[in-house]
Amino acid sequence: MQQSPPLSRRSFLKKGVVLAGSALASGGLVGSYSTLVEPRWYEITKVNILLERLPGAFHGKKLVHISDFHIGHHFDLKQLQVVTNLVRQEKPDLLCFTGDLFDSKVTEDPQLTSDILASLEVPLGKWSVLGNHDYDVSNEKTAAILQNGGFQTLSNSYRTIRHAGQTIQIAGVEDMLTGAPDLDEALRGTNADAFTLLLSHSPNFADYAAERPIDLQLSGHSHGGQIRLPVIGALVTPPLGDKYVMGLHSVPGYKLQVYTTRGIGTTIFPLRFMCRPEITVITLEKTKP
Repeated sequence: MQQSPPLSRRSFLKKGVVLAGSALASGGLVGSYSTLVEPRWYEITKVNILLERLPGAFHGKKLVHISDFHIGHHFDLKQLQVVTNLVRQEKPDLLCFTGDLFDSKVTEDPQLTSDILASLEVPLGKWSVLGNHDYDVSNEKTAAILQNGGFQTLSNSYRTIRHAGQTIQIAGVEDMLTGAPDLDEALRGTNADAFTLLLSHSPNFADYAAERPIDLQLSGHSHGGQIRLPVIGALVTPPLGDKYVMGLHSVPGYKLQVYTTRGIGTTIFPLRFMCRPEITVITLEKTKP
């Protein structure tokens, strides 16, 4: 699998710093809003996704998708508690986290972090994959915190979720920037005729996943760009997060649908403008025959 050269990420960081300075210099009111208001103004985005192969027993089930907390970068455990309270209010049947728990190092108590995550009770499981910042922190440390919080981290692997006598498959791959995503390994042993949900931190992975029997991909990473302008959209997007930047998309020429959440936290610059942090509530719906 061909990946972007290292320079692309370095260029992104440089552009981000320049953009941050420009945004802060643009005026006190806009600067204050984008740093003090919008990053904490969590939006509950509700979307119904029609899925042809979804088993009837899963029709109407509620999947909550969260991503990119970036704890340590202007986001602490008080904010994590706020987010988990909002998730709890939605009463999800499944909960999926698509990476970047901490930003660059473990800045909060690991056990307290796990305890907050563990407070979420979800009947059909809590599932996760790791992102590029998790690699910077340490995949092992991040995975352990998530596991203690009740999440099963899928690293080029899959599991089966059973409900009312029917099953779906959930698979996860390593991050495209920092890991070695292996879709063949992730799908080894799966039933090609069964509904399959894929977790990938980077949304661009959908171009590879579309060639396989996967129905829906959930991703984060892009943050929606963090700063968006009317008509123009995102000013900057990270490497491997530029094709399906936010929201629901269909991969051209394929049946695969991909949903990219704007995520919760920020990175590089602590700004959001016209790009509120997002908790995504997906209602799974089986299409009529």
